[in-house]
Amino acid sequence: MNKCIGFVIVMVLAQSVLLAQDVLPCGNVLSKALLSSQYEQYETLVEQAYQDAASSQVEFRDGDTLIIPVVIHVIHNTPQQNISDELIQGQLDVLNEDFLRTNADAALTRDIFLDVAGTPNIQFALASIDPDGNATDGITRTETTVESFINIDISLILEAFAVCGFDVDCIAEYLGDTGLDLDLMKSSATGGVDPWDVNSYLNIWVCNLSLDVGTGPTPFILGFAYPPVGAPNFPTEGLPENYWEKDGVVIHWEAFGKDNPNAGLLAGTNDSGRTCTHEVGHYLGLRHIWGDGDCTMDDGLTDTPSAGSNSQSQEAGSVPTCQSLHTKDSCVDDMLPDMIENYMDYSIESCQNMFTVEQSNLMRAMLEGPRAGLLNGGLTNTNEEHVVQQHIKIPSLINNTLAITGLSDNHAVYLFDMQGNLVLSRQAVSGDEISVSHLASGQYVVRVVKGQTLAGVGRTFKL
Repeated sequence: MNKCIGFVIVMVLAQSVLLAQDVLPCGNVLSKALLSSQYEQYETLVEQAYQDAASSQVEFRDGDTLIIPVVIHVIHNTPQQNISDELIQGQLDVLNEDFLRTNADAALTRDIFLDVAGTPNIQFALASIDPDGNATDGITRTETTVESFINIDISLILEAFAVCGFDVDCIAEYLGDTGLDLDLMKSSATGGVDPWDVNSYLNIWVCNLSLDVGTGPTPFILGFAYPPVGAPNFPTEGLPENYWEKDGVVIHWEAFGKDNPNAGLLAGTNDSGRTCTHEVGHYLGLRHIWGDGDCTMDDGLTDTPSAGSNSQSQEAGSVPTCQSLHTKDSCVDDMLPDMIENYMDYSIESCQNMFTVEQSNLMRAMLEGPRAGLLNGGLTNTNEEHVVQQHIKIPSLINNTLAITGLSDNHAVYLFDMQGNLVLSRQAVSGDEISVSHLASGQYVVRVVKGQTLAGVGRTFKL
């Protein structure tokens, strides 16, 4: 089973199912093909946003942590699909560890790649305020009559393989022409749930993306996400008015969270929460490290080695070890092995442990460009009472005390641990001092905002 999408081929001979096998592509390949076929300017706008961010050379502000408010939409047809709060928090923990590079397996990054291992310094917190200004836990739960949000007949997949073989682009284009809709979970009209303001929240839909191949439901797509399509006021010719309702991340319920008790066929390959890490990487503008092609293709970044293929096993039922993948070098001319530990590869999740410096910088550039609305915490720039004050000084830690300076009036000070839990909140003005001596030793993120929103620029410090 690969990182993002698993097509199941069913060969029927003498009316008997003889073989089931996985295919290589990520769900983003299919979703890109679908959107490109439907909306004339989509691919051009995605490419422009990527090039703008890649060329911006955004430098990290010392200690700054960019914090994204998240809403998790759980859509369930069975009690098992109604995943627990604990599993959701576990997934947030994985995201925060991976994007802050505090993950324990960061120590497994090979020496040859340590110089380019990056820290995105991005944190994720469940939203505490909904779009109407009401308190929330950042989780919605919707019971649906839809058994699976994959509305495609297995015969169409067989037709696609008969025409295309294993040509990923051909398969995606073929299925795109069938009217396949991957976004049914994003609307209450089709059994899903409408998104919260996609400019202000990272919407993550968790639902069933399996396909019944005659022997029961089998994961079809593990996840997909739409990348940023441009800076504010980008041209919208060719895009429908409701395009923004499609933005966000979608994860198959069995692939969501760490050690999901219902992982089923995904146990041992996609049960570490890294499917979500991978898809959020796409959401923030990253491409697959092999450029979705051979050694002549590229992801546009110089510190990810060339790769001629992803690192998923080519043999049905075979799960390669990390050690065996360390010998993989699909583009020998670059004098480097394939970066199988990168979250944007298809290696099994226990082998993944890093983003690169350029990947980190590009994601931050996207957050300060096309996705800047996320840093305003779900509130618009016209709402002066709640606008994040980017000019204020982040408090300094002096003798276990946060020293507040640079505030023109009353602001809120929030303190988070590395799992995204709010551990302290205070109203403060310049000259105030807030003691943190009662907190346990460890790393924390402090933010100062105006109003009630819990998003904005922060600073990491260690007690």
